[in-house]
Amino acid sequence: MHGSPAKDEASGAACPDFEHSILVNEYGFYCLPKKFGKRQIARVLKHGGVYEPATLAFLRRQAGGGDVVSGGAFIGDFFPALCEAMDSDAILHSFEPNPVGFLAAQATIALNGLRAVALHPVAVGEKTERQVLQVVDQDGASLAASGKIVPGMPRTDTRGIEVDVVTLDSLVSANRPVSILHLDVEGFEAQALRGAPHLLNERQPLVLLEAAKPRKRKQCLRVLSETAPDADYRPCGMIENNAVFRAFGRS
Repeated sequence: MHGSPAKDEASGAACPDFEHSILVNEYGFYCLPKKFGKRQIARVLKHGGVYEPATLAFLRRQAGGGDVVSGGAFIGDFFPALCEAMDSDAILHSFEPNPVGFLAAQATIALNGLRAVALHPVAVGEKTERQVLQVVDQDGASLAASGKIVPGMPRTDTRGIEVDVVTLDSLVSANRPVSILHLDVEGFEAQALRGAPHLLNERQPLVLLEAAKPRKRKQCLRVLSETAPDADYRPCGMIENNAVFRAFGRS
């Protein structure tokens, strides 16, 4: 179904002012910008499928009674399924620095009537700063979910846009229990973890990180150990492309 910039006829939800489609799977509805249409996740959703179904099923089972931190959001494709599995007073914290992705994720929230999502138009890192997010490749094609922070990229480079970077510790209130930290931030996982010492040490959530390569998994474990020594994080295996780390520091 192709949506309009004003209201989507099926849901009545406000939709963003760019060409997009409204897609559906077993968990809900999604706003997919046309410029993101070539991504694998888009192809899955167009056929009514679920992207990373094993990962999503695992997150749903492990949500428990605490909040969930999951990002980057892309178009919010995990939002309906996660919100359905969380306790009624829990919050799903997420972030998406790409302006098109952020607006699409906002529309996905509205399409599904989700009221427990705190979505922020930022990237996450080791400290509060401004960085350049690469959003198109050198041929001008949208990187969509593969957009990434590129340290040192000139602010004048037309392939990128300036975005705000914040820490995970500043994104989630200190008094909120957190069950899961799930990050897919295109190679920026180590920096994101270094910005979360309180979250990791004090609340010790289950951690899932996009880390298909062994070298990256070793790096993430090292950063977890350095950033949250009290939590005693240890690797527990892989689900699809996501490495799972569990805290053993609880009394």
